[in-house]
Amino acid sequence: TRALKYYEKLIPFIYNNDRLGLFGAGRKLLSAILGIKRPMVREVSKQDLRTCLHKSSSLAAMTFMTAMRAEGYDTCPMEGFDSKRVKQILQLPKQAEITMIIGCGLRAEDGIYGERHRVNHSDVIFEH
Repeated sequence: TRALKYYEKLIPFIYNNDRLGLFGAGRKLLSAILGIKRPMVREVSKQDLRTCLHKSSSLAAMTFMTAMRAEGYDTCPMEGFDSKRVKQILQLPKQAEITMIIGCGLRAEDGIYGERHRVNHSDVIFEH
């Protein structure tokens, strides 16, 4: 089927990389040429894929946080941590990347230290 071909052929082609980045450069050129006539995935370089993986991880984290809230727990996504130390504690390989750390637990009534500030939806959500 078409979906099976997608996962067996296109996905490995898009995500495989070599140390010199030659595959990424070749895919970038190929996607530019094929993209003239039809819609094409253009995020094919090593850096593009790294960004895509962090976005996908963030979406998975969002789903996890929503599920935790549905079960009565609160979560707090955090950036700005010592990634080297976290990798050591979790025994992750050096090449692993950590998108975020999520604190989870039960809400304390006195857990808010100050006034909460929220960005207006109209400042970040746009309709066309």
